[in-house]
Amino acid sequence: MTNKLNTNLGFLKNPFSKFSAEEELEFNNEIFYEPTFYQTLLDDLKSGTSRFILGQRGHGKSSIIHKLKEDLEHSQILTIIIDRFDEISLTNNKVELLNLILQEFVTKYVIFLSKNRTYLQKLNNQDKEELSLLIKLFFKPLTTTEYENRYNDIKKIKNKNSLINIYNKLVKPANSLIGTGILITSKLIADSFKLTNFETCSNTYTEYISEISKVNTSANEQETELKHNKRHLKELLNRLNKISKKTYYKSSVVLFDKVDEFQELNQDINKIANFTEDILTDTELLLQNDIAIAFSLWSEVKPILSKKVRFDKFKEIDISWKKSNMEPLIDKRILHFTGNTRGFDSLFENRLDIQNIIEISNKSPRDLISCLSDIYDYQTSNEYSQVFETKNVSKGLIKFATRYDYLSIYPSKTGRNKDVISMINMILRTRKVDVTVRDLNLTFNRKTKWSLSNLENMVRYKLVEEDSKLGINGEKLYKVLDPKLIHLIKRGVTNLQNN
Repeated sequence: MTNKLNTNLGFLKNPFSKFSAEEELEFNNEIFYEPTFYQTLLDDLKSGTSRFILGQRGHGKSSIIHKLKEDLEHSQILTIIIDRFDEISLTNNKVELLNLILQEFVTKYVIFLSKNRTYLQKLNNQDKEELSLLIKLFFKPLTTTEYENRYNDIKKIKNKNSLINIYNKLVKPANSLIGTGILITSKLIADSFKLTNFETCSNTYTEYISEISKVNTSANEQETELKHNKRHLKELLNRLNKISKKTYYKSSVVLFDKVDEFQELNQDINKIANFTEDILTDTELLLQNDIAIAFSLWSEVKPILSKKVRFDKFKEIDISWKKSNMEPLIDKRILHFTGNTRGFDSLFENRLDIQNIIEISNKSPRDLISCLSDIYDYQTSNEYSQVFETKNVSKGLIKFATRYDYLSIYPSKTGRNKDVISMINMILRTRKVDVTVRDLNLTFNRKTKWSLSNLENMVRYKLVEEDSKLGINGEKLYKVLDPKLIHLIKRGVTNLQNN
């Protein structure tokens, strides 16, 4: 059914089936709509200048992070994305995050060297000693599949397309079943680079550890101690950057993403702030030469972090879209999925449908795609149509607004943000887009004190705001802010039944 609908609409496949940047990496370049600040941000990171990227959920922070990674790598910048925090403590975690950074950097760099072995010749013996230590301490053991995936993601500098499978050459598994279980380890990497042939000079790392007679297959107790000291970890990060610059790379960039989506933080802005505070207050780390850090954060967290984090020193980039951006943004997607044969505006029966879709999406790219996905689902009832019919647009808008995950965009300030749904249902039951204390009194048969308390909570969660104008009877008016709720009120919907 959807195949026929796609054919009649001119789609190569459904353009609205995926909502996250990670699912769209293969065609992110083709659909990426460049914000006005993007080139400045890219140039800053290239020059080693750390930046904060702030934005609401669904506004494209992850898409920007992945585009930055690709563009930085094209400019010979060693770039990693940190977006998994499963084993990181919720507070006082700078050492753990530094270890995670080094683990990702070392793993990526040695895989680069395994694919471009001629660059090893640019390193002297001391470089190789330092690299061997870094490998022992931080190389992340990988399955063969993980290794191949990362290997294929690394640029091949020379014009040789053959895959160098280190594990296959060195281990020579007895059969394919054994082969699938092999881990690519620090020992395997060190052996393949012949780093075990280098003995450590007596004066190397004397400020950190005693003499290492020979590179071992695993880090000894003294070497492991390096992983527990902030100063040592930052020095090792600098050493790795210097080594990588001797080979191919010009500098290094760390891109942090999805911190606010870490499950253990429960969308609590205070927990998110505490989780990031330890590393974001390290001015020395953020000001390192040739190592830039871009930290993508939920904008709601900034007011709490700003008490300690120097946002004045490290320029923030605020992702705030305008309504006028939404149509050209989605148009790039439509052109990609129709092979440049149709534009967004040609998909609808009338212009009002487009205006309603843009309005309800509230300047959020993700919400715009999600809304169109609901409209698409309803349109499958008439697979022969060459446009999204107005009746299906209408149904899709209501479904989008009622099923919406409101908890994901309203931060928890008390650990009880599920109260947001109750407050939204209160607003819907008044059937008013401008709510007064009297409206709540009459709708719920309650006293003014109760109604006023609830309105104050609604203001705190930015569901409503106090209007500068007074009502007919001189009462304070509280304007509903979310266009999704305004649309439901106008359509007579009084409850988020799906929530």
